[in-house]
Amino acid sequence: MKKTGTILITGATGFVGSVLVKRLLLDGVRLRAAVLAGEDAGHLPAEVERIVVEPLSESSDFSAALRRVDTVIHLAARVHIMRDMATDPLGEFRKVNLHGTERLARQAAEAGVKRLVFMSTIGVNGSFSGSRAFSERDHPCPHNPYSVSKLEAEIGLRAITEKTGMELVIVRAPLIYGPGNPGNFLSLLRVIVKGIPLPLGSVANLKSFLYVENLADALALCVTAPKAAGQTYLVSDGEDVATPELIRRLARALDRPCRLLPFPTNLIRLAGKMSGKSRAVEQLLGSLQVDSSKIRNVLGWAPVFTLEQGLEKTATWFKNSKLKAQSSKLKTAFDCLLSLLLLACFSLPMLCVALLVKLTSVGPVLYWSDRVGRHNIIFKMPKFRTMRVDTPAVATHLLSNPDQFLTPVGKFLRKSSLDELPQLLSILRGDMSFVGPRPALFNQDDLIELRTQKGIHLLNPGLTGWAQINGRDELPIPVKVEFDEYYLLHRSILLDIKIVYMTAFKVARREGVVH
Repeated sequence: MKKTGTILITGATGFVGSVLVKRLLLDGVRLRAAVLAGEDAGHLPAEVERIVVEPLSESSDFSAALRRVDTVIHLAARVHIMRDMATDPLGEFRKVNLHGTERLARQAAEAGVKRLVFMSTIGVNGSFSGSRAFSERDHPCPHNPYSVSKLEAEIGLRAITEKTGMELVIVRAPLIYGPGNPGNFLSLLRVIVKGIPLPLGSVANLKSFLYVENLADALALCVTAPKAAGQTYLVSDGEDVATPELIRRLARALDRPCRLLPFPTNLIRLAGKMSGKSRAVEQLLGSLQVDSSKIRNVLGWAPVFTLEQGLEKTATWFKNSKLKAQSSKLKTAFDCLLSLLLLACFSLPMLCVALLVKLTSVGPVLYWSDRVGRHNIIFKMPKFRTMRVDTPAVATHLLSNPDQFLTPVGKFLRKSSLDELPQLLSILRGDMSFVGPRPALFNQDDLIELRTQKGIHLLNPGLTGWAQINGRDELPIPVKVEFDEYYLLHRSILLDIKIVYMTAFKVARREGVVH
């Protein structure tokens, strides 16, 4: 295997890219992710360098992203769209997949990049393989604007690399599945879980599939293997199954009954013809097999996971995501009901606190601070004002002598946590939840960065949280983030109830409040 320097990945935040990043980090390589402005890259590991690039086009400038890069793995693309509303779909695909890819390749060659690994599609070979599996030797037969643009990109890349000497590896894949998968495979999982009968029991075809972690492993090998240079590889899990068998396996993995109805395929084709969806029906009924023997024999690659294992992992992810979605709905209901109940119970105390603040210090009753919410979006969070109006807008622990800025009733309000009561309104608005990471100030860059690296920024901030009942103000930021990450990984409605109960206990004892 050849040694490699920095690897630039386009599409690193996507379905395949996210898995590939984790796989490559196991090899100890230096990774750089090309991300678009405004793209959520917070789930990428901290070891990955992020650099903002322009959207793929014939005029994009990738020079900064390509500096000191040894290998480019090009995953980004305008993907197949089921209901494309563009007046010229092929032209739109070409802008990104052809012209943008060629632009990237030319600039990569100029920057001294040694190898470009290009993610293509089995659609370049055709929409169905018939009785013989597709191989690298087949004459291309793209069947839609997406696969046409990918074939044209392959041709363009070969011309550029032959002229410049940069190495090119092309990988074509059939349907890719795995945790987080979008598109048709996700739709099939939903149909099976709902128990909808499918008239596909009589379908006799064979299809190849590719588990996303198997693809990531193959791409990682294509980065380093000397023999991969200048080659095109078709990759699959290596086990072809008929559509009814796939549905049976998925139903078993999902712990759902398999509802397959025997139905004449000719009638299904007739229905497709009458509805104008003949091609979609043929893709469902026809065979699409991939011969992946070349990458196995030449590079010695073998799938890390079997088809059965890949389906099991995908089903487990889907079941967990369903549970999380149900838990999220329950959490929202919990937040709304509890906040309404507490507002009713504390309306009189809140009025008294408001009068105390107004009578003992100059300024407004409420202090609205810029806080960091879900996805790092800034929102206005209200608290009863406990500090003088001339207090610097920084975290309390950053003030050299915070007590000098406290109002006459400020210390009492903070110790008793009565200053937090107006945040019940933020919970009703959806800016906050009862339980979650405490919202950072807009200028707490260190805390925001650490939380983003761990994916904590994907949660709604909370009135209280796991860190709050484990130290509150006494915790250094890295430790606080560790508690936030624990909550992210173990959150449930039962844990929320426990945290709310423990918070009431801590508040009653006034624990963990320094200022």
